[in-house]
Amino acid sequence: MNGRADFREPNAEVPRPIPHIGADYIPTEEERRVFAECNDESFWFRSVPLAATSMLITQGLISKGILSSHPKYGSIPKLIFACIMGYFAGKLSYVKTCQEKFKNLENSPLGEALRSGQARRSLPPGQSKQIWRYLGG
Repeated sequence: MNGRADFREPNAEVPRPIPHIGADYIPTEEERRVFAECNDESFWFRSVPLAATSMLITQGLISKGILSSHPKYGSIPKLIFACIMGYFAGKLSYVKTCQEKFKNLENSPLGEALRSGQARRSLPPGQSKQIWRYLGG
């Protein structure tokens, strides 16, 4: 004996260690499939509708005179800006949904890290950008 009392039950399941998810992490085939699915769905179901809606609203505001158009380029710069903002708003709005998809994966180190909340705490500041690249951001 080591002098410490062991209060665990004899048949209790020992928790698995949480995998370290860093810049050198290689996603599993299932995780790659979910990354591609998230990227595709966030584009078609969030980014495209928000970009189109923001462009229509911006054009309507320019037509009514609430926003002014550029003397040389017209409404194009404001429409491009509205489109880009709508695109990124759509991508960002899908992050929680995508995280849930990863959490629901059975044998996924990334899903396990998200379930335990370890992913945010373990990534050094520069490495979080790599996760965004996988998510299509």
